[in-house]
Amino acid sequence: MKNILLLAVLFITTITFSQKKKVLLVGIDGLQFEELAKVKTPNFDKFNIKKGFNGGLFGTDSQQVTLSGPSWVTILTGVWTDHHKITSNSQNQVSASKSVFNYLKTSNSKLKTASISTWKNINLLLYKDMYLVDFATQGGLDDNSTKIAVDLIEKKGLDFVFVHLDDVDHAGHGYGFGEKYSNAILKMDENIGQLLKATEYRNQNFNEDWFIILVTDHGRDSKGFGHGNQTISEKTIFVGLNRKGNSFFENVNNNTKINTIQELEKQTIPQTAVVPTILKFLEIPIKKEWKLDSQPLIN
Repeated sequence: MKNILLLAVLFITTITFSQKKKVLLVGIDGLQFEELAKVKTPNFDKFNIKKGFNGGLFGTDSQQVTLSGPSWVTILTGVWTDHHKITSNSQNQVSASKSVFNYLKTSNSKLKTASISTWKNINLLLYKDMYLVDFATQGGLDDNSTKIAVDLIEKKGLDFVFVHLDDVDHAGHGYGFGEKYSNAILKMDENIGQLLKATEYRNQNFNEDWFIILVTDHGRDSKGFGHGNQTISEKTIFVGLNRKGNSFFENVNNNTKINTIQELEKQTIPQTAVVPTILKFLEIPIKKEWKLDSQPLIN
């Protein structure tokens, strides 16, 4: 009996370790962390979500405006503006730093990637690396971007998919916090639900292990309309994982009152942590010369 149990454990362990590792990064534009708690979000609730910060380190060369252009480039390169040099939303810039797409493809040419960006400037700002991406779209609506991502995940067996969704940010700019902003969050939750179903389908039918990361690029001002400045509200973001993180991640207490920007930067997750987390999960060795500005969020 002991031998049979041992063989069963070894069999299950072998199945687990042979799963193909995949990553889905869902970028949600302009979603204020505190607003999530105000609406019922069953799909967001499936994630382990921790408070984070954007905008670089206040008062240093890494400080950057809390706008979408610099923030998304930071998320996808793992470095602040003093390295990637993106300083605004203008599409007449190109990142000076390599992105996760570059790190994945040059480390393992067999890895298949996609960048689906509802806001087209993200792909334009990373123009130098887009030739390495196997599938890319830019522009359109969130529902269309979600459908494209679902189809790619279910049918193409990609290894890394980035999908950017924009409607929450539009609601903020148009109406500030309130009913329409909350409704946009509810719709976003539905889109995330579709993406979850697609990854669950792959997990169950193709022996894959999909690691899903949620991240937002920036917070908003006190009324929810704008962003760009170095305030606690505008610098507050979140990072969500569909599994337990390491101590760096888990030790963040979302309920701790933040009184200063310095406290925010010391006690929450920097958005520069996304790239090293993706690389860690996909077993891509992180090189010193990449000069990434954070450590991974998983062991």
